[in-house]
Amino acid sequence: MSATRPAIASPLIWSTASSLGTQALSFLTFAILARLLGASAFGLVALAALVIDLLLVVSNAGINEAVVQRRTLTEEDADTAFWTNLICGLLFCVAAVAAAPLVAYLFGQPRLTSIVTALAAIFAITPLGAIHTARLTRDLKFRSVAMRNIAASVAGAAVGLPLAFAGYGVWALVGQRIAAALAMAITAWASLPWLPRLRFQWQSCAEMLRFGAYIGISGTLNQINIRSAEVISGALVGPAAVAFIRAGSRIVEVLNQVTYMPFQQIAMPILTRSADDLDALKDTYLRLSRLSAFIMFPAFLGTLALAGEIVAIVFGDGWEPVADAIRIFACAVVASQMNNLIIAAMIAMGQSRTVLSWTSTQIVLGVAAAVAVHRWGWQAMLVTGVARGYLILPYGFHLLHKYAGIRFVDVLANLRPAMTSSVVMALVVILGVKACQGGLPPMAIVTIWLPLGALVYFAAYFWQDRTIIRQLRDMIAARQVRSAPAG
Repeated sequence: MSATRPAIASPLIWSTASSLGTQALSFLTFAILARLLGASAFGLVALAALVIDLLLVVSNAGINEAVVQRRTLTEEDADTAFWTNLICGLLFCVAAVAAAPLVAYLFGQPRLTSIVTALAAIFAITPLGAIHTARLTRDLKFRSVAMRNIAASVAGAAVGLPLAFAGYGVWALVGQRIAAALAMAITAWASLPWLPRLRFQWQSCAEMLRFGAYIGISGTLNQINIRSAEVISGALVGPAAVAFIRAGSRIVEVLNQVTYMPFQQIAMPILTRSADDLDALKDTYLRLSRLSAFIMFPAFLGTLALAGEIVAIVFGDGWEPVADAIRIFACAVVASQMNNLIIAAMIAMGQSRTVLSWTSTQIVLGVAAAVAVHRWGWQAMLVTGVARGYLILPYGFHLLHKYAGIRFVDVLANLRPAMTSSVVMALVVILGVKACQGGLPPMAIVTIWLPLGALVYFAAYFWQDRTIIRQLRDMIAARQVRSAPAG
């Protein structure tokens, strides 16, 4: 792999396009289902989806990431990865069906049995296109990945929305998830017409599993870490609390998908290309850090300032507590951005075991804290999760400096303009919203203060740092050079 400075612009553009298209369609379906089902029924669906999502992360055993990170990938390696993934998926499909009654019993919700059983099909479908997508990601072909994700969202909406309007309730979400998984597998094969051969290399499998197992377990623990409040609320509080948390986290997920996820998708493969040159790795890391903060911080803190109005517009009456969840989740934006980039850098450098130990530490602290404060409500559990994210950061930066030579002060210098400008913007918008409440409807308030908040942010940012303009201009120029016809 080349140690030269890798391009960010083209993969970032296509990754962003994928996130925008995917989230617009999936969130529309989500919002309609939330309005139609109500908090209690929707919380039941959220519990089933939570179980599937947690198991789905570990079902591929980190093989996808191992394919992306692998220095050289032979056709035998790819074939081995495909069949390993498929076998694991089928095993998890059978296990999920068998465990569905137990899941329903543990949460005290008998209807979960049929929902979890139906969603178990996703374990068998997802591996069919996973290695195709990993190979596209490895080669930075994010245009193909973008088309795949958008097609999946279209398919999910095409199935989920009609079912929702026809009154099928919880099964609309089930149909959406299964249709999206099928579309992702089909479009992956269309984007990369690679036919795996019936061959299997045990040494290659062992090497990928050794690396991938840590990533798979880390990913599962990270999901538990992020969604521990939902798990504990489902077991100790009830489906309505899960619905409020899930609705709030879904808003935040949309923000994450359209602001940071494009960076997260390209971070590991791009940093992997610089892993043999620490200077290039540091330069790429800091560029990703600056750009993601520039986009991510104002989006999250602006949403925090407008949370009440957003909930009223999207979910309607009966969902007011969701605003609390949004505000709490939004406060985690700085820690989330830093943590995710550190993990990407560690994986790129082959430190999967280190990632596992770090994630394990977070999950132990997060779950223990959530259980300790659950008597004060789900809001208290979310607050402890946010606090844990910041408390664990010093250790993350210790790892980053140890393995990549990147100092905390250098990262902080890149993030400071975005942080201070976003805080100023949020304070201005909060004051403006309070002045308008009672006199204007929620939509009018958002229409007024969304652009005004953006103006405040950009003014404050460019007053502190104008190098971001040069960085964006250089990215665009580099992409135009690469796109220009030869000769």
